[in-house]
Amino acid sequence: MAYFHGGVPGLKPGDRILPPDNTGTTRRLSTYADEVNGPAHARRTDIVYLTTDRHVASAYAALHPDGALYRVDPEGEVEPDPDCFEPGLSWQCPAATVVAVVDPVVLFRTKTLARWLRLLEGPASR
Repeated sequence: MAYFHGGVPGLKPGDRILPPDNTGTTRRLSTYADEVNGPAHARRTDIVYLTTDRHVASAYAALHPDGALYRVDPEGEVEPDPDCFEPGLSWQCPAATVVAVVDPVVLFRTKTLARWLRLLEGPASR
């Protein structure tokens, strides 16, 4: 199964993705979701979120300035995201390692924030 992560730009193969509690990052989905009354996903800051859907990971990447899309290998136990609308789509784990940079720059200008967030609400909203 291939896993994807959308997040901060500039990572390269072999780099580790750690939870916001470890990195101190303040750019999290919950900040943006609150602003637009978006989905309740990604509220935890002690785990890394992954998805098996490249489009969903792109939506997360777009929430970062010049965010990037990565293919990753999870580290540690992988568990289903209990908040996810679709079983098997979103996962959580302690950390991940970048395997490949799929798209080095995912920008808002290709879609509005509201449109990106609709991607996170499920296939019917696409």
